[in-house]
Amino acid sequence: MLEEIGLTDHCFKELLKTRKDYLLLLINGICNLDIKENDLIFGDTEERSPVFKTLKYDIKIVSEDLRLDIEAQKNVVNWNKNKYGEYRHDINRSIHYISVLHSKSYQIGESYNNDKKSIVIFIYLYDIPGDDAIQKINLHNNSTKVEYDNISIYSVSLAKIPNYSKLELERALKLLSEKDLTTYENDESKVIREACKMLEGYSKSEIAAMERANKLIEDIELSSRLVYAKEEGIKEGKEEGKEEGAQIQLENSIKTMHKNGLSIEDISKYLNLDINYVKEVLSK
Repeated sequence: MLEEIGLTDHCFKELLKTRKDYLLLLINGICNLDIKENDLIFGDTEERSPVFKTLKYDIKIVSEDLRLDIEAQKNVVNWNKNKYGEYRHDINRSIHYISVLHSKSYQIGESYNNDKKSIVIFIYLYDIPGDDAIQKINLHNNSTKVEYDNISIYSVSLAKIPNYSKLELERALKLLSEKDLTTYENDESKVIREACKMLEGYSKSEIAAMERANKLIEDIELSSRLVYAKEEGIKEGKEEGKEEGAQIQLENSIKTMHKNGLSIEDISKYLNLDINYVKEVLSK
């Protein structure tokens, strides 16, 4: 299924954001948490790191004491390995993501006494070094032998999961990489059956992806507002306050689209706006 369109395409993001029960199954199962659906608050998918490198999150979830990011990787980006046989690119990327995620969790002036957790889950389509399909990385103190769980990285290899696993979590994960979904249509888990139905209804073409993005714009009723804001408000709005109001309306529309999962590039393309202008609006 996603092997053909790429784990980071619209399908992956829309599935996890729409099927929240499926998302919770993955998060709670992988991280041994007990997050409820009411706890799921999706955060901005893009932010600047301390070194001014922009991070684009696939799925970011935030709450008062937890920041969690799920990233999907289809192919090996770089075959260079460290002395432990791990892919250097994967390790360095995961450390960078968790560092930025955790550093952003503390606000200006906030005490470090607050017990905040940051978790990054990397889902790999390919095989990764190690014996386990789900691997956990924590901060470790060699002297006191303490494992700190406020910062955690989970690496999940879909290639390591058996094709016919009896574990619900493993079947749910395997669903992400299966081309033939027949096996999952009658799964004993209702969550997996429902997710399977959603995946089966997705076209893998680029045209279909653009149609879904356009539908998102329509669903949040932006079409008429954008036409007014761009063509009537800015171009013809000469009377006092109208041009300013249209500009605010356009900026709010950009922020709403971004909040609903559209990237800066997509917003720029669909609204025919300069990409630097979109970035400027989102940075306010």
